Amino acid sequence: MIVFDMIVHGEVKETIRPISQRLHAMLAQVTEEARRLSALYGTPVQVHRRIIY
Repeated sequence: MIVFDMIVHGEVKETIRPISQRLHAMLAQVTEEARRLSALYGTPVQVHRRIIY
């Protein structure tokens, strides 16, 4: 399973587990969450992905 960590100022603020494992659906969900967090914190958000076995 692929999960995405949203990082703001060097701290992991949220971990997103996509509903679907389809790449197109994941991209849409992660992009929307990154925009939401950028607006919330007023600074760009870094997105790192990792795989959980």
